[in-house]
Amino acid sequence: MPGQHTHDYDLTGLLPSPRYCASCAERICAALRDLPGVIEVGCDRETGALAVTRDGGTLSARELDAAVARIAAEEAGAVVHAAYRLTGLD
Repeated sequence: MPGQHTHDYDLTGLLPSPRYCASCAERICAALRDLPGVIEVGCDRETGALAVTRDGGTLSARELDAAVARIAAEEAGAVVHAAYRLTGLD
C-alpha cells in the first residue's frame, strides 16, 4: 500500500536480556536506516522503543517485520557480552 506507514517495535523483546544493551539497539537502528524503503528510524536505546517509518510503495509491512527480526537475530548472535567481576574493592 503506497504512502508512509510507521511501525513500532520493542527492542527489549527482540534482544532479550542478557543480550540487550544500548549499543546493540543502536546497531539495529543503524542497520534499519540503511534498508531501502525506510524513511525514518526513531530509536530510544534506553527504553527499547523503536519506530520505523517506511515507504509503502517500496517496502511492505511484512518485509519490514522480517527485516527487523533478521537484523535483531543477527545482532544477538554476533555480539558476545562479557561480565567482569572486580575484586579487592570490598
